[in-house]
Amino acid sequence: MELSSFPLACCSLLLLLICSSCVLVVRRLFYSPIAHFPGPRLAAATFLYEFYYDVVRDGRYTWEIRRMHQQYGPIVRINPYELHISDPYFYDKIYVGPTRRTQKWHWSAKMFGTTRASVGTVDHDVHRMRRAALNPSFSKQSVSRLEPVIQRCIDRLCERLREFSGTGKYVNLSNAFTCLSADVIGSYAFGRPYGFLESEDFHPAWRKLMMDLSRSTHLMKQLGWAYGLLTCIPEFLVNLVHPLTKELFRLRRDIASQIAKVRLMDKYGGQQVPQTIFHGLFASGLPAEELSTERLTEEGLTIVGAGTVTTAHTLTVIVFHLLSNSHVLEALRRELDDAAAEGPEWTWTKLARLPLLSAVISEGLRMSYGVSHRLQRISPDSPLQYKQWTIPAGTPVSMTQMDMHENETIFPEADAFMPARWLNEAQRQALEAGTVPPEAREARKFLVPFSRGTRACLGINLAYAELHLAIGSLFRPVECGGLDLELFETDRDEVTCELDWFNPAPKLGSKGVRVIVHR
Repeated sequence: MELSSFPLACCSLLLLLICSSCVLVVRRLFYSPIAHFPGPRLAAATFLYEFYYDVVRDGRYTWEIRRMHQQYGPIVRINPYELHISDPYFYDKIYVGPTRRTQKWHWSAKMFGTTRASVGTVDHDVHRMRRAALNPSFSKQSVSRLEPVIQRCIDRLCERLREFSGTGKYVNLSNAFTCLSADVIGSYAFGRPYGFLESEDFHPAWRKLMMDLSRSTHLMKQLGWAYGLLTCIPEFLVNLVHPLTKELFRLRRDIASQIAKVRLMDKYGGQQVPQTIFHGLFASGLPAEELSTERLTEEGLTIVGAGTVTTAHTLTVIVFHLLSNSHVLEALRRELDDAAAEGPEWTWTKLARLPLLSAVISEGLRMSYGVSHRLQRISPDSPLQYKQWTIPAGTPVSMTQMDMHENETIFPEADAFMPARWLNEAQRQALEAGTVPPEAREARKFLVPFSRGTRACLGINLAYAELHLAIGSLFRPVECGGLDLELFETDRDEVTCELDWFNPAPKLGSKGVRVIVHR
């Protein structure tokens, strides 16, 4: 090409780009199967609208979607391909069981960079195969069998917290609970804890890494090709370009190494092989290509990430609200005192029968949401009918758990920590909490921190066991190993979701929930 023709070629390319963009916008606005649904025209025309709120404004699109619903009604088009619904009574029509094929949306599935893991699998049948291999390891029976592993980690947390008693130093519980959850999931997945609970200051870098990875999901979704590009660049260059990716690669290498050890142990360990998640996968009968180290590393990343952040956040929210509501804490301590007096047994089964403890955990799950981001689902074979709207088959449709849990009609005084809403009348009177409106008595079906359907959170039983055992252990009688905690320079802002980083995040600059340990 002659030098003089180069500017002409650039102009032609630019003109082609402008024309193709105009054609794409016209198609999206006027010829899309969902063109007639209400919503901002800019959001319908381009992903840049969502990019602005989630990338530039750091995770605020969830609140912009709420504003859209106030303006346009219960169903809105929030980007060129996706519809969002704000109606708690429609939740079970989107997040369904095995009666209908359900797929993920490829555009949102890539936000974790783990499309070969079960959580990132788009296809319904492939997901069903991968999920079936994991289900036995997360059954209630399996969790109960490994309960001593969970309790050992919790006991170690309590021992570490007692080391701060009488020192006048505060403890960052947000960091401590992240270490606890990581050590539990490490033990459960690979047969050994990460050892984060042994860190003198509860390894704040680990929590920062988990939250930074969570924060990066919006950029991964919008620019998924960039992550693929980074994986092709030598690591020393990646360190210069994007330090977070360096930490992600380091975590991937660590998980791959642990999986390799599990593979060897499974092959040569004989009867001494422990029953962990990945030992279970190797014994599941999955095809050989499904057991590649590369795919299982992605599975491990999602298990470690999901098993760490959400449970730690829920524990942090629960403890903050208990320490801020003395009447609830005193009533819970009485219930745990009575349970301890019944005998030394301190198990998930026993604690799950305690009505107030279970109510505290339900309320903590409601106020921590599970995840703050909307979860897209696709019905590939049949349309969905929402009121007068027919949603075409193949359309990504989403709802947001935070919207469900903060719905004032279902949960009156939704901003208040009210475990009484989960108790029956006699139990509420014992708590001296007054009467909860009748609507709340059926509210449990609207509690969806683990989502629902065939793609609901795999770790629901593990999470419930960890929550019951941790809260029960922290606040049981001091002579039985419990603790006396007091908030230190911590207000509600530390547990209020201000940013949607897929997982709930407080305002920037948050210091976490900090406590003084008295004994």
